[in-house]
Amino acid sequence: MARNGKPRGVRLRELVGALSGARLCYGKAIEIGDRAVVPVARVRAFGGGGGGIGTPEAGQGGGGGGRIDASPIGFIDVGPEGARFQPIRDPERTMSAVRSAIATATFVVGSVAGVRALQRGRRPALPAPRKLLERRSR
Repeated sequence: MARNGKPRGVRLRELVGALSGARLCYGKAIEIGDRAVVPVARVRAFGGGGGGIGTPEAGQGGGGGGRIDASPIGFIDVGPEGARFQPIRDPERTMSAVRSAIATATFVVGSVAGVRALQRGRRPALPAPRKLLERRSR
């Protein structure tokens, strides 16, 4: 039981019901002269739960949790000439793509160099681990 006398499940349903709708996606319009700017956010909700058996005093428990995540994605510019959506670029997403591309290129170049070395019958560029250990013990 919750403090206000309602079961926790009822409180959770009320919370989720209050959070639904467009209020989470669009912010309050900011008016500047004859223009208005409406912030827009992407909202994601994650959750899960479990149950239990027995009585509250002697039962086996369960639990749950969740997360609500909101991130700005752009704004709507409303003026005398009409409305248009202007996206906001996410620099972290761009950098993640650049890092992935660099990692992939490094892997491909290293793989090709390794295959060529094996085809030519050369020894690997790095000494075998056993030889490294022998050098350290001297």
